[in-house]
Amino acid sequence: MSDRENEVLIDQRANAIRIALQRIVLLRETGPKSAAWQRARIKTMWRLQQQLTADTKQHQANDNDE
Repeated sequence: MSDRENEVLIDQRANAIRIALQRIVLLRETGPKSAAWQRARIKTMWRLQQQLTADTKQHQANDNDE
């Protein structure tokens, strides 16, 4: 896979994670109001944020290696 294709895939993944994060944030208003559901929503938000951060750090590390 070329560097350009890899860049596109990384950008697409980051965009998909951002969209998922936006949707889960918006579910606070429209989703179920149970405490268990809200806890699961918060855990999902943190997991997505951590994945986005980890992907960004890995991408930056790969750029520095080149």
